[in-house]
Amino acid sequence: MKNIKHFKYTIFLLVIIIFIVIGVIYGFNLQNDSPNTCNTTLETVNVLIYQGEGSTTDSVKGLIYCLEQAEKDNSNIQFNYTTTTVIDSENLAYQDVLIISGGDIRYIFNNPSINPDDIKKFVEGGKGYIGICAGAYVASNYNGEYGTGWGIAPNIECNYTSIDDMQPLTITNYGITTLKYSDGAINPCEFTRNDSGTIILPSFPLINSPRLYKKSNYTSIAVYTENDTIMSGSAAILDDTYGSGRIILSGPHPELSPAKPGLVARMVLWVSKRI
Repeated sequence: MKNIKHFKYTIFLLVIIIFIVIGVIYGFNLQNDSPNTCNTTLETVNVLIYQGEGSTTDSVKGLIYCLEQAEKDNSNIQFNYTTTTVIDSENLAYQDVLIISGGDIRYIFNNPSINPDDIKKFVEGGKGYIGICAGAYVASNYNGEYGTGWGIAPNIECNYTSIDDMQPLTITNYGITTLKYSDGAINPCEFTRNDSGTIILPSFPLINSPRLYKKSNYTSIAVYTENDTIMSGSAAILDDTYGSGRIILSGPHPELSPAKPGLVARMVLWVSKRI
């Protein structure tokens, strides 16, 4: 009788252990197979925003608004941003992402307070860079009357335009996958999906925005929705890598009114390897 009780107790313990093991394995599989950025607290991103000669106040304020608004809309993300008039190895230390946004590329190109080699080392070492409009010109392989790009994005080239317009953009399927819109848009009310699975972003400001291209075959994160315009056939937003770092260049302005906090946040999260 005693042996029977001992045997039943042993079986009971084995069953419990099996259930615990299955539960643990299932839990890990659930996390790996169904990642959900919206329900996961992400590591804080340290963001350095250029606010020196050649930058525009509206762009800098727009970036700050987008980062702060994205935080308000999503408790799972946090951006620790700092503005700077000097870009060198000292100011880039302890940062995850550098953003150079709209401005006058002539002054940015010729600003002795910016060290392009330090930026390249920063990105090459695994950090992130976002260039918007002027920031895209200077980081690309642009070669025109206003200067020569620094080649931070080694595969991206661009041409200068004098466009001043508002255009809608289409986030491509590649863009959705890259920026993980499929896991739930950070600001879902801002976006409209169409039947092709892409996302339309209306009313996007273009101010002397570069026409972006990439060497060889490439897929854009975003393209211009309207045809038969000066921007047709060029990319609106492109990604690239340099060393172990990530880069996004945008011709149009997601930080200017009507601002797109969800898109700006996704760009920062991607180049910082949080998503």
